[in-house]
Amino acid sequence: MARRSHPADDDALRAYLRAIARAPRLTPEEEQALAHRIQQSRGRDDDALRRLVEGNLRFAVHYAKRYRDFGVPFLDLIHEGNLGLIEAAKRFDPGRHVKFITYAVWWVRQSILHALSSQSRVFSLPQKVSGAALKFRRDVAALAETLDRAPSMEEIGARLGLSPAEIESLTELGATDVSLSDLVAGEGTDGVHMEDTIHQVAVPPAEDDVIRRHLAEQLACALSELDVKEREIVRLRFGLTREGEPRTLQEIGDRLRLSRERIRQIESRAKAKLRHSKRAVGLRSYLN
Repeated sequence: MARRSHPADDDALRAYLRAIARAPRLTPEEEQALAHRIQQSRGRDDDALRRLVEGNLRFAVHYAKRYRDFGVPFLDLIHEGNLGLIEAAKRFDPGRHVKFITYAVWWVRQSILHALSSQSRVFSLPQKVSGAALKFRRDVAALAETLDRAPSMEEIGARLGLSPAEIESLTELGATDVSLSDLVAGEGTDGVHMEDTIHQVAVPPAEDDVIRRHLAEQLACALSELDVKEREIVRLRFGLTREGEPRTLQEIGDRLRLSRERIRQIESRAKAKLRHSKRAVGLRSYLN
């Protein structure tokens, strides 16, 4: 459910949209020339940076529309998308012979998702109630990890000592206070996060391919921070293999002759290392 907009916000949005509508569109040749200037100046050519970003501000608005119903004001989403554009403009390599916006979509998306994961709440519950709902979700997710499937109501009740009515109540509360980093315990899932289900709906296949390739490049660069076993597990979990398919904890455990829980522990340790690595700055929304 989206937050109700305030008249002042609507006026500000209309004014902003009118302003960017006047910004000139760039030809591919102009984008390449500006990108070369930025690259040669190591990001210090403010005029080239401004023109490249301004020429693509419409895209940030277009992309932010996909996330209007996740509880963050639309103008805030646009602002985050613009920050992603700026970061992309500083990093873009015109020698790769791809359109700037094809490269920038990953950075725009990362910036918007970071805002969603840190700000978004569908409803605001009292802290004590919200805490109980969060604990319930985590307990159910842990049970799903143990069973390697979604638990039944009877199994949840037996493990947590709750009645069916209490389970239904906590489930309803949990549905009203959803964090993008919460685990979703559903059939066929293996530690899937809420933001991952949003990604699957919101990202068209062509853009998803760009994002996946960029993720693979970032991970490959960051893997040197890990030991041999951690690298192997991260590669398998993210699908950085010849098969290109992400593997479940159970599949990796069978392959390495380790328990599912041991694989999960090593993966958590590896992610913790990567979260603190300067080489993995762009991966943090995947590592939370």
